[in-house]
Amino acid sequence: MLGSAGLSSETLAAVLDQSVDCVKLLNPDGTVQWMNRNGLCAMEIDDFDTVRGQHWQDLWPEEARDLLARALSSAKAGQASHFKASCPTAKGTPRWWDVTVSPVQDVTGREAGYLAISRDITDAEAAREALEIAAAELRHRLKNTYTIIGTLMSGFARGSPEREAFAEEMVERLSALSNAQALFSAQDAPCRLDQLIQALVGPFKGAGATMTIGSLPATPVSKGQADAIALVLGELTVNSVKHGALSKHGQLHIGAEGLPNGFRVTWSEQSARSVRATGRAGGQGLELIARIVRARHGRLALQWHSHGLDVTIEFETENQKQAR
Repeated sequence: MLGSAGLSSETLAAVLDQSVDCVKLLNPDGTVQWMNRNGLCAMEIDDFDTVRGQHWQDLWPEEARDLLARALSSAKAGQASHFKASCPTAKGTPRWWDVTVSPVQDVTGREAGYLAISRDITDAEAAREALEIAAAELRHRLKNTYTIIGTLMSGFARGSPEREAFAEEMVERLSALSNAQALFSAQDAPCRLDQLIQALVGPFKGAGATMTIGSLPATPVSKGQADAIALVLGELTVNSVKHGALSKHGQLHIGAEGLPNGFRVTWSEQSARSVRATGRAGGQGLELIARIVRARHGRLALQWHSHGLDVTIEFETENQKQAR
């Protein structure tokens, strides 16, 4: 290939030298043989001779070395691998890296070592961590708000058995609603479809509408899929409470079924009053959830009718996506 492109090994080395990534050539035993110039700069290494011949794993913190060992093992077996991990530079600057490791063969097809390419993703990881902190803070504040409302209701109802019974029921609903809201960004969201849907729509049962939940399969879902489903059902329930079946004693049916390569979630509501698809509050929210589902490689179909909305969400199982 180098010959057909008219590139010598020296020219190729010069090209790799200009890569913004940290490119390393490792010997079959995992020791560092070569590193590009920008890689030395990114790792804040002033002299390559200080790392030449060192085992690549020894340049990483102890907690990341298992990842590197597995990556090298996969490369030895002829497979490329990928991982993300934290590793400070030679001068101690904290950095996060997105790393790929792949096998390298010589012109005769024999194993010559490994190519390790590390991309600095420190800014992206910092942004992700900031988002997680903000989400955790929002969950905390929201949970406190529900608790305060429940406490106030119980206090005002004290002394009246009828009001106390009503307040107790409402506090239970608020608690369930708080738990459902927390699922939108919680790390421990249910990983089974039946548990997830029950947690999300349960708080709205009996809220002035007839809600039925069909048989739900115990299909495993990924964290990303759980996030998307939580956001979709959250948007639909809010819109339904404001404008649809849950606001005017309508009927709502939620179901799910397994597919040969994934699963499908359905939402079908019949409001007691006519609704319109256009000019309706929540339109931007529906556009947003469609984008979220697409970002998770799912499909979302919306079908308006005179008295409500039918929604279908489909996802492939994770092993099917990985097999493609």
